[in-house]
Amino acid sequence: MKISSVGICLLSLLSGSIATPLCTGSLNVETVKMVHRLVDTAYNVNDTSVWDSLAEMTDLYGNRMTASVQYDRSAEWVLRDAKRYPELVAWGEDVAVDYWQRNEESVELYIPTREPPVVKLNMLGLGQSVGTGPKGVEANVIPVSTFEELEQLGNSTIAGNIVLFNADFVSYSNNGKYRFYGAANAEKYGAVGALIQSITGYSLNTPHTGTMDPSGIPAAAITIEDSKLITRMYNRYKAAKADPKIPNAELFAAPRAKLTMNAQNHVNYTHSPNIIIDLKGSEKPEEIVIISGHLDSWDVGVGAMDDGGGMFCSYGALKLISKLPRRPKRTIRVLLWNNEESYSRGANAYYETHKHELDNHVFAMESDIGNFEPWGMRVMAPANIAEKLAAYGKLFLSDIGGGNTTVDDSPPAVDIEPLCLHGIPCGGFETLDIYTQKSPLLVEGLEGYFRFHHTDADRMEILDPHQLRRNAAAIAAWAYVIADE
Repeated sequence: MKISSVGICLLSLLSGSIATPLCTGSLNVETVKMVHRLVDTAYNVNDTSVWDSLAEMTDLYGNRMTASVQYDRSAEWVLRDAKRYPELVAWGEDVAVDYWQRNEESVELYIPTREPPVVKLNMLGLGQSVGTGPKGVEANVIPVSTFEELEQLGNSTIAGNIVLFNADFVSYSNNGKYRFYGAANAEKYGAVGALIQSITGYSLNTPHTGTMDPSGIPAAAITIEDSKLITRMYNRYKAAKADPKIPNAELFAAPRAKLTMNAQNHVNYTHSPNIIIDLKGSEKPEEIVIISGHLDSWDVGVGAMDDGGGMFCSYGALKLISKLPRRPKRTIRVLLWNNEESYSRGANAYYETHKHELDNHVFAMESDIGNFEPWGMRVMAPANIAEKLAAYGKLFLSDIGGGNTTVDDSPPAVDIEPLCLHGIPCGGFETLDIYTQKSPLLVEGLEGYFRFHHTDADRMEILDPHQLRRNAAAIAAWAYVIADE
């Protein structure tokens, strides 16, 4: 019988403690037993508790925009729930946050050949955008695909108009720049507003919101379908201007839109908490392993996927560990971050508040890119730690998923970034695509996630109860093995 290196490692572990190139570190038989008990929970098809808890909270309170009443009520729900588990210690740590309110908003496109000639477009204002005032902003729309094209057109074409950034989806990092910086760049050339084609490769006429860098002009996201409509109108109008004899030239009007946004941004509006839940370590309680997700969401949908799944799988993982007969040596801390969707003030506040104990943080993990079938972690850590984690993933999580690792040289998730940059080893927990089942290392591995990202469609129905259970089991296994090494 051929025995794999992982099998040899496991046999050695079962005979006592071990430290080998494959099983770097020091695990003992009790650690292995506890991790296998956690992995076994992935097969308990009757356990839908992670999904059920998230559904209860989101059904009760809806989305959780930072600084909103719904955020605070959701945070209170978590603190109440944690009191049901005597092994856990939970508290909130206040964070000073702004409050951006969407209020009434609309985009109307004028198409004179239709009846009525005013077409109301699906849209969502971008977070932190200024408002237009009650009368709105009305102007022709100039589509551009890149910042270079915007620069080439310059003030002579752009001034007094609304700019539409119509770049097709390549990746979130590639397309995100138009949402983040589009309005500020358009403003340089005299634009009076900005529209952004939603950052997704698939649309059912669904707009996607998100944060933007401060700008003096309003900005909103529109759907792929309407972005393409406006672009076609503009191209026909240009063609008719160049050659008035083309068929139907007299019907090809320039795209003209009215953008109305009553958005308000209240600076330093209130204090609302990060939520922290600890399971104290049995031998080294001062040393901390973080598992986390962010509690805030956008003000559309209910934030089930972004990031309800991540935070409840992390919280669910801690509940699983708390039920074991043997606690890990180190403290495992669940962090439910505030303000991830705008300024990361929750992450920065935690860093400042806990600066005195950062050197006792052993590892920090965040789940914030969907919770479908478990894949594993993007790891930012020294090579010896990354190699050790790779071995542990193969050893414990080959059957249920979640054990793959890849090394990144940049922080793998937003909220843990300050901790990663401080030198704390970090991991971003990631899953396979909901539709393609591709690895998250591929663009196709995130395609399904970005169908729902920052939309009204981010509801509980995206998430599968059994996948959430497997995510929680995988996160629990990672947390326990790191905390007990």
